Formats: sequence, structure tokens, C-alpha cells
Amino acid sequence: MNIKLFGTLAMALCVAAMPVLGQERDFPARPIKLVVPFAPGGPADIVARLVAEQLSRRLQQPVVVDNKAGAGGALGAEAVAASAPDGYTIGMASVSTHVVNPSCNPNLKYDPIKSFTPIALVADMPTILVGRAGSVSDFAGFRDAARRTVDSPNYGTPGNCSLGHVVLEHINHALGGRLVHVPYRGSAPAASDLVAGTLDFMSDTSAVVGPYIESGKMKALAVAWPTRLPHLKDVPTYAELGYPALNITVWYGIVGPAGMHRAVLDKYEAAIAQSMADPALQSRFESMGMVAVQKSSPSRFGAFLGERYRSEADFIRSRKMSGS
Repeated sequence: MNIKLFGTLAMALCVAAMPVLGQERDFPARPIKLVVPFAPGGPADIVARLVAEQLSRRLQQPVVVDNKAGAGGALGAEAVAASAPDGYTIGMASVSTHVVNPSCNPNLKYDPIKSFTPIALVADMPTILVGRAGSVSDFAGFRDAARRTVDSPNYGTPGNCSLGHVVLEHINHALGGRLVHVPYRGSAPAASDLVAGTLDFMSDTSAVVGPYIESGKMKALAVAWPTRLPHLKDVPTYAELGYPALNITVWYGIVGPAGMHRAVLDKYEAAIAQSMADPALQSRFESMGMVAVQKSSPSRFGAFLGERYRSEADFIRSRKMSGS
């Protein structure tokens, strides 16, 4: 190629790239949309609005929450994956949208890893195994009941291939149990039936089962958390009981479409780190039974997503679980 022509083409490419590079350096120059794949009022929505408030202040642009509920979070996740990777559309990721749903439904319109740019893990929350009052007194009693060959106990979940279903199937498998699954349309009706005596066990978050534990209508048997919970000091962790692999928590993070630029990610990383260190935000999360995750990053969150998805996908498929 003629050297003069090559130089002219190179200069033209540099000039063409300058506006894009300038946009990345100036990010954000307009409002940002934060897609929540669930209905208003739930934990994911509350976390998103708290984070959006913090990011709006630190990025000096409005961060507007957009609820796109449906298909177990798939519709909202699809919307994020299909957006331009310019940083102006981001989304809430969760164990449901990026681990359980893709593992149970291989025909989704997004890949939980390849379709997204991980930004940061922001919140984590324990799950608690509970039994109806008077059923068993501790985890050893639960284990014995789960292994019964006659009149096997049952467990309720918010639905087929929900996180509650996955957690109890992990427990069933680890214990060599014979527990019978009873799917519901949500956690609330399952909790009501457990209290009424129709169900024997379930696993859910403090927000769902906490009030029943406090009132004595449910018995807490084990918690999925690194340490014992301050308000349930007599309830052991799965690790203490010899089952560290059952430490399956409810987490929330921020992702964008695949292909986001490093300069934009750096701005998000700094703003989210400052947000997670805010005492007011930490206090709000704590009031919901959550922990504000410190020192996350795109690389750490990406590694976390990959590990969690691979392990759960293998297990769910081996158990022939599905969302149908």
C-alpha cells in the first residue's frame, strides 16, 4: 500500500474514533436507565432504588429505575443484553436472572455470561431453612426426617426451578433425602401453608420467614451464611453442620450489555465502591437482612458469575429440574 495513502487512512480512523473516545471520557452526559427485571416493591427493586439514588449523586446524572418484570426476570435481562454498550442502560442481576433461570431454561434469548458486562456485586442475603413449629427441633431431626422411606415429608417453594427449589434439592441430594417438592406461586402462600401444617419445610430469606421465626410459628434449622446470624445465634450455618456447599445465598449485582468500554466501567466501579461504603446505605441494607458488598469489581463479579452459573447449571441439569 502507498505509504501516503496508508497514513491518510490511519488519520481518518483516528479522527472517526475521537468522538467515541470523547463520549467515554465525558460519561455520563445524560440520564442512565437501571433496568430491574422484577415488579416494584420486591427486594431487587428496593436494592436498585437505593443504589440508583447513590449513583445519581456520585455520577451527577439521574439514574432512573425501569421495572421490566416477567418470565422469572428474563424479560428485563433480555432488554439489558440487547441495549447499546455505552453505559446508559444497565441492569440488576440476581441469582434468579443469571444462575437459576438460565440453568432451568436453556432457550432464553440471552447468555448469562456472554451477553453481559459484569460491573459489581452490591448486595448479599442469607437463606434460612425452616420447619413448621413442632415438626423437628434441630437440623439432625430434619436430616432424619428427610431420609424417611415411609411418609416422606414435603417442602414448599415459590415455584418450579425457583431458588427455594434449587436450595432444597441441593439439601435433598446432600442428605440422600426423599423430600417431596410442592411448588407454589410465590413465597407467601408457601409460608402460610407451612404455618397451617400443610407443609413441613421450606427455605427462604429473612424477609419472608423472619417474622414467623420470631413469633414461634416456624423453627429455624440452618442458615446459608459464612457466620451465624446475630438474631439467630443458636442456629448453625451449613458449614458448621458439615455441608459448606449448601451456602447458597440471595445476591444482587449490576451488569451492562456485553462490550462496555473500560473507561465507563472505571467510573461505575469508583461510584459503586463509594456508594457501598456509605453508612446510610449499609444501614438500609441491614434493615432488610442484607449486607452491602464491599470491594467488588468487574473482574471479581465476572469470576463470581461464571463460577456460580457453571456449578448450578450442572447440578440443575443433573437433577432434571425445569421451569415448566
